Amino acid sequence: MNIYDFDNTILKGDSSIKFFKYSLIKHPLLVMKSIIKTIREGIKYLFQKSSLGNVKSKLFSFVKEIDNLDEYINEFVLKNIKYIKNFYLEQKKDNDVIISASFAFLIEPFCEHLGIKNVIATTYDVKKGSIIGKNCKGEEKIRRFRELYKDAKVDNAYSDSLSDIPMFEIAKNAYLVKNNEIIRYSKNK
Repeated sequence: MNIYDFDNTILKGDSSIKFFKYSLIKHPLLVMKSIIKTIREGIKYLFQKSSLGNVKSKLFSFVKEIDNLDEYINEFVLKNIKYIKNFYLEQKKDNDVIISASFAFLIEPFCEHLGIKNVIATTYDVKKGSIIGKNCKGEEKIRRFRELYKDAKVDNAYSDSLSDIPMFEIAKNAYLVKNNEIIRYSKNK
């Protein structure tokens, strides 16, 4: 089994940023309202009085006001599926697991188009505009992986970020993805 981060790993760029920019063009007033709501939460986060999850919840609260959200997201995915990196497409396997801090409502449609069945991501209630549970980052990624896959053996782990060292530690081989370069990760570096 291989595990992959999504943003900047198998997708060129960050899906949340791409979605936010896409939405800023399509629904500027809704997005601006969310930005205004997020400012206070962002200041609290800077002073360690709030979490990154709370900031993300506020920033993406506009999604609850978008009509036909599933159709809207599908259009977004179809415009951005071309950014899936070739290295991934060339080695994709049926039992791959995508583990991402980005929202499941964004990641799952990409994975559906790619035929990836195993997705772990931050859960977001699109009707309420808030994260359910914890942001799926760092150790939380591994906790959720083990919850679903128990003692599954991980052959390879891929990520663009050292915040995913917990993913690397459960894998036989670990790789940092920097743009289109795949670099073997070693604890001794």
